[in-house]
Amino acid sequence: MNQHSVPLLEAARRYLDIDHAPFYMPGHKRGQGIDREFVDLLGETFFRLDLPEMPDLEEPVAEAEELAAAAYGSDHAWFLTNGSTCGVQAMLLANCQAGDKILIARNCHKSAFAGMILTGAVPIYLPTEYLSEFDLDLGVSPATLEAFLQQHPDAKAVLVVSPNYFGVCGEIEQLVAIAHAYNVPLLVDAAHGAHLGFHPDLPISALQAGADLVVQSTHKVAGSLTQSSILHLQGDRIAPEQVDRALQVLRSSSPNLLLLISLDVARRQMAIQGKGLLSETLRLAKEARSLLLQVSGLRTFDHIEVPTLDPTRLTLLVDQLGITGFEADIWLHSQLDVMAEMPTLNQLVFILSLGNTQADIDRLIFAFKQIAQDTQGKRNKKQEKLSPITNYQLPITNYQSNLSPREAYFAKSDRLPLEKAIGRISAESLCPYPPGIPLICIGEEITAEVVEMLQCILRSGGIINGASDESLETILVVKT
Repeated sequence: MNQHSVPLLEAARRYLDIDHAPFYMPGHKRGQGIDREFVDLLGETFFRLDLPEMPDLEEPVAEAEELAAAAYGSDHAWFLTNGSTCGVQAMLLANCQAGDKILIARNCHKSAFAGMILTGAVPIYLPTEYLSEFDLDLGVSPATLEAFLQQHPDAKAVLVVSPNYFGVCGEIEQLVAIAHAYNVPLLVDAAHGAHLGFHPDLPISALQAGADLVVQSTHKVAGSLTQSSILHLQGDRIAPEQVDRALQVLRSSSPNLLLLISLDVARRQMAIQGKGLLSETLRLAKEARSLLLQVSGLRTFDHIEVPTLDPTRLTLLVDQLGITGFEADIWLHSQLDVMAEMPTLNQLVFILSLGNTQADIDRLIFAFKQIAQDTQGKRNKKQEKLSPITNYQLPITNYQSNLSPREAYFAKSDRLPLEKAIGRISAESLCPYPPGIPLICIGEEITAEVVEMLQCILRSGGIINGASDESLETILVVKT
């Protein structure tokens, strides 16, 4: 197919030439009813194209999705305007119904829990490898998947994350081969991998590895607008009609044209210019690592064995500076005009993409030189006060749900003090950062070990994602 073609952008240009009386949604009528201050900020063209999927756009959308499938190497592609959250849930809904087993990586995104609530699927959690010294999640190993498929050959699908937040792609080709040997489809949450496959120095994409269903957040690391993603299907293990049906349930019936256009032009950009743009991104990432490693007290993952690490994802360990990642993050954006993607207790994660410039890298290097200089002399004293949480072992190797997420979600619940919840079934999922792996999932029994770890993480400055009580003094449990 002609990857220079952008059918949705061409359709948008035609719409700008249309002058008619708009008696259809949205209510601002192509910008005529928008607050003028907002129009002055964004421009009239933006609002004239803020449209739902109009009837005569069906053909351009279909053509744009075909172009995306060809560019990424899939058999079918679906544009999503409600993010990879929709894609993850659609993958589950297309493969599982109530009572079906799904092997699911323990480091899955919270959208997967919502997908299991919607479907009634029963999760069999796959433990991920964890490098405690670096607070680094390495994903599901081939040996783990093989062992669990031997125990659960009746599983309807396998869902893994690749790459994860830290850029670890794992041994995805081996995972695909193992799943397919059991005639089970491999579903991949590749939200952070929309750029993979467009440069030979990057890890291969999940689609190149042979995965069956893959969702990619094109907005995260490519050039589309926030909330726009693409769901890909290849092979014959899953019928495209199953995915269509799932998306009819989950996708917005009024997809925003601006988001759809952005997916179309981002696809063209990656297909035509991706290799050149990513070459510059990789150059900047290499330069950043080289210069940051010269700053006293900083470490990266460069000298450890990480299976297929995406070099455009830069993680800095700041513990040897005598400060936490949270402190460094505040310092960076409040005083040095640098914004990281995510802080943890000991780390800062930075995403480099085709939008970054040499000026960005120069500012990043200057900022950390300044921090290193300002913390000099304070480090030993500060490090004595830090309570590292990198040596605990996650108690999830053979730990499975007592109730399915759907059963626990719809069950009546009580709120109890955390210490009194031991032995009860959790009605919520709690995921600490670091390391970004749930300690307790909805439907699981709360153990004394889990309570101790959660309290240790809070004392150490970590964040517990998903807790309805941010103080974690109480937790929701299933009523007995």
